[in-house]
Amino acid sequence: MTSYTLIYNPEAGRKGASAVAEHMASRIKAAGHTALLQPTKAPGDATDLAFHAKSEVVVAIGGDGTINQVAGGLVKRRTPPRLGIIPQGTVNNLAKVLHIPLMPDLALVNLLEGTPHDLDIGIVNDRVMISTLTLGVLANAAVSVSQKDKQRFGPIVYLTRGLHSLSRNQHWHLKITGNGTTWERNTSFLLVTMTNSVGGFRNFAPQAKPDDGLFHVFVAPKPTLGGFLLMLPYFLTGNFAKLPGMTYFAADSLTIENKTPNTKLKSRIDGDPSVGLPLRMQVISGKVQVLTKPVEPLGEKLGKLAQATPPAPKA
Repeated sequence: MTSYTLIYNPEAGRKGASAVAEHMASRIKAAGHTALLQPTKAPGDATDLAFHAKSEVVVAIGGDGTINQVAGGLVKRRTPPRLGIIPQGTVNNLAKVLHIPLMPDLALVNLLEGTPHDLDIGIVNDRVMISTLTLGVLANAAVSVSQKDKQRFGPIVYLTRGLHSLSRNQHWHLKITGNGTTWERNTSFLLVTMTNSVGGFRNFAPQAKPDDGLFHVFVAPKPTLGGFLLMLPYFLTGNFAKLPGMTYFAADSLTIENKTPNTKLKSRIDGDPSVGLPLRMQVISGKVQVLTKPVEPLGEKLGKLAQATPPAPKA
C-alpha cells in the first residue's frame, strides 16, 4: 500500500480541478492505497503543502505552474517524497516531455504503475524552475495572454503575441555567463529550457532532457525590419534553434545580467511572472524523482507484435 497526497488548486480549470482530484482519490483508494486531498487556498500553499506532506508520493494536479510550486516544496526537503503528476494545464510542457498522458484516468495508470526517475530542478535566485525561463519579447508577450486566451487558443497564442512584440523591434543588452562561456550583446529575447518542449511545441531543443543536469540557453539576435520577416517561419514552427544568428550553449549554472541603461527586466518562469535581473541559476540533479512509465521504442513494439501474431496459413 502506498500513501498519496493530492495537491490542487480548486479554482483552476474552470473549477474542474476539484472534481478531478476527488475522482483520482477515489480511484487510488479503490486500488488499495491511501489518498489525502490537499486543496490550496492562497498563493504559495502548494509549496508549503508539498514541504510538509507525510505521504510517500506527492501528486501535483495541474499545469506547469502547479508542478513548479509542488517541486519547490519537495526540493527543500532532505529526503523528498516522490513526485506524481496529473496534467490539468493548458500547455503541460513537463507532462509531455515525460510522456505522461493528458487524460486523468490514463495519467493515473502512469502514477500507479510508474517507476521513479530523476528530475532536474532549476534554482533561479530564490525561485524554482522545472521547464522554461524567458526574457525579452517572449516574456512580454506572455504577459498579455490571459488564462481564457490559453484555454481558447492553446500554445499558438504565445507565438502570435510573440510576433506582435517582435514587430516593435525591442531589444536589451545582456551579459550571460555559464561554465566558462560568456555572451554579451543586444538581443530581442532569451530562452532557457530544461526540456525539449517549450510553449507546447516539442521541436525547440531535441538535445534537452529532464535529467541531463543542464540549462539549454538560446539567445536570439537583435532583429532588423528585414530580419523580422525571416524570423516568421521559425516562430510559426517553434523551431528557434535553427533561427539564423541564434546563439546556443548548455551549462549547469548561469548568471544573467541586464546591461541596458535605465531599464528593468523581469523573467517569466514556467509561464508565470518571476524575479528580475540579475539572475543566478543552478541545476539541482538527483534529488527529486518523478513517477513515469518508460516509453517502449517503436521497434520493440513492432517486434513483440510480430511475435504475438500467428503466421498466415499457407495456401
